[in-house]
Amino acid sequence: MRRTGLAAIMIIILAGPCHQVLADRSLRCGTRLVSIGDYTWEVLQACGEPDWRDTWEEHRHSDIYRIFDYETERYRLPERIHGPLRMERWTYDLGSNRFVRFLEFENEKLIRIRTGDKGSG
Repeated sequence: MRRTGLAAIMIIILAGPCHQVLADRSLRCGTRLVSIGDYTWEVLQACGEPDWRDTWEEHRHSDIYRIFDYETERYRLPERIHGPLRMERWTYDLGSNRFVRFLEFENEKLIRIRTGDKGSG
């Protein structure tokens, strides 16, 4: 009986971090789901306008390489990046009972979803 209880606790502890990793790969907006790799127009359709939108341009030179793929959350072979990248960070404040979500886009493609503190509104 004691081993069963210990096994259950270990499963809960080990499953906790896995759930967090999965949660940061997608965001539920009502009945729709947006995920890493979606485009800005798909996110707008599913979630509507963000509460805040930051945009900037990053100028990268041919000697800079991207080796981390946020879509698969894995490192891959280096790849050359040419020209400026249009970067955007959208903020969704989902209310005081939910966490703020930050969606980051590179050339209109969702590359990262981060979770912030509890919302204000």
